[in-house]
Amino acid sequence: MSSSLFQAELRTGQDVVNTRQRGRHIAQALGFEGPEQVRIATAVSEVARLAASSTHGHIEFLLEEAPVPSLLVRVWAAESGGGLVAGRADSLRPGPALAPAQLLMDRVALRPDGEGRFVLEMAQRLPRAVPGPQVVESLRADLERQRRASAADELQRQNEELLRTLEELQARKAEVDRLNRELEETNRGVVALYAELEEKAEALRRASDLKTRFISNVSHELRTPISSVLNLSRLMLDRIDGPLNAEQEKQVLFIHQSGEALRELIDDLLDLAKIESGRSEVLPTRFSVAELFGALRGMLRPLRVHEGVSLVFDEPEGLPELHTDERKLSQILRNLVSNALKFTTRGEVRVSVAPGPQDSVVFSVRDTGVGIAPEDQERIFEEFVQVEGPHQQGVKGTGLGLPLSRRLAELLGGSLIMESQPGQGSTFHAAVSRDYTRWRGVAGEEGGSSPTVEQDFSPARTVLIIDDDEVARYLLQRLLSEVSLQFREAASGPEGLRLAGEVRPATILLDLSLPGMDGFEVLEALRREPATRNIPVIIHTSRSLTEQERGRLLPHVVGILPKSGLTRDVALELLQQALSGSGLWPGGTSSRT
Repeated sequence: MSSSLFQAELRTGQDVVNTRQRGRHIAQALGFEGPEQVRIATAVSEVARLAASSTHGHIEFLLEEAPVPSLLVRVWAAESGGGLVAGRADSLRPGPALAPAQLLMDRVALRPDGEGRFVLEMAQRLPRAVPGPQVVESLRADLERQRRASAADELQRQNEELLRTLEELQARKAEVDRLNRELEETNRGVVALYAELEEKAEALRRASDLKTRFISNVSHELRTPISSVLNLSRLMLDRIDGPLNAEQEKQVLFIHQSGEALRELIDDLLDLAKIESGRSEVLPTRFSVAELFGALRGMLRPLRVHEGVSLVFDEPEGLPELHTDERKLSQILRNLVSNALKFTTRGEVRVSVAPGPQDSVVFSVRDTGVGIAPEDQERIFEEFVQVEGPHQQGVKGTGLGLPLSRRLAELLGGSLIMESQPGQGSTFHAAVSRDYTRWRGVAGEEGGSSPTVEQDFSPARTVLIIDDDEVARYLLQRLLSEVSLQFREAASGPEGLRLAGEVRPATILLDLSLPGMDGFEVLEALRREPATRNIPVIIHTSRSLTEQERGRLLPHVVGILPKSGLTRDVALELLQQALSGSGLWPGGTSSRT
């Protein structure tokens, strides 16, 4: 249903100008915004111009109520009018001259009207409801009063629009100029900041070199008098120059013990200084792990602070002979076991060893002591740092043992990391190259990397989580945050497949209920590609699986991790199975469930 608002003949240029004016007035009265008014007026005037230039045309503005409330413009013209019509008489379609109108209006359509004429209809959806009868009648009256408006009024309005547009362009240009000036000033500031940072970095390097040289020199100077104190106290304890009474023996023994503690501190400082300056020398020898454990067992058992603590060395099985610096490796393990014994009041301290990745061996020292909070687990590897707490009462130390052990492990081609939870003990994993000379040759000639069990950005320690639920991805990462892994995330199947091919993760945690491409399809795609075929996959889902679905999944995955009742122990067990299958989990096996 439609009602006419205004109609006019199209004969002269004045008619075209008036039509544009009427079109804009009608669009404004029907609630169209300024830009839409301009678009409607432009489309109407362009079509009116073409219709008037070809033959005497006619135009009518109507208010269409159904099916969609719209402003409808009908133009009658000859079919031969310059580019208005394409196609045959029985299948008319808009010609090239109507392309602008098609861009400006919601709908443009043609139909024949007989005697070589056609009707062109253009429609634009109303921005709000159809106005009432009184508004329509008032609009018709206004249009009749303005029927004879001069072309000068319309031209003046167009000029005003152009002036406003020019003013806006000038304002935008001024804003762009201002932003460019600010950007130039920012760039100059960044350059100056980089120069200042380089100066600061150079100053820090010089200060570090001075500190290293100072520690090295002072440590060397202190060693001589400390050695004299220890030797002289030993002479007195051995009664070389005569007997001592009980009180004198006690005093000399205190002197000797204090001297031993001071010598250990000096030795640690000197070792750190040598490593930092690059002057620490590695002297590789061939020895077995059994020989190393035998020496450590006798050396460390007297260090037990609490009688209820057992020191256990697991027997190494099937490990080849090591070719590395035995003294430095022994120093690493002595520091780790000594710390474990200090902070374990009951239970045991267990030392074990297993083959690691890249021809390395991983020594693990596990205790049942106080444990370390997550926020302190990196701080303890800083020099002279000790975590404050009740567990420190009665325990002495300098805070150098763990930093030195990590530096020594890296020097031997490996790394040192830890796993711990407060109240549940700690486990330190020290990885070293099995054959130091071979690792050194590869690292020197090919730029090879150290075998490591700590978190890095290599694919060997990356876990890819494919799940569209952001909360589920976050919970998994928090649950496994204490394990040294890097996580990558994908919210869809195609994105997960792309990342799996690019990153080659150590394992994949895959949700089954993914949008578009579900987990079953992702798993099949992973198994089809040679690059991703052997990546272990753990299903992480909230679905209740049927026996058929389980049978379909289990031959191709490590296991199924339900989201309901998810616990850290279960997640770690499955993750350990996945990573140990690739030899990436410290002390892991290659079994899979």
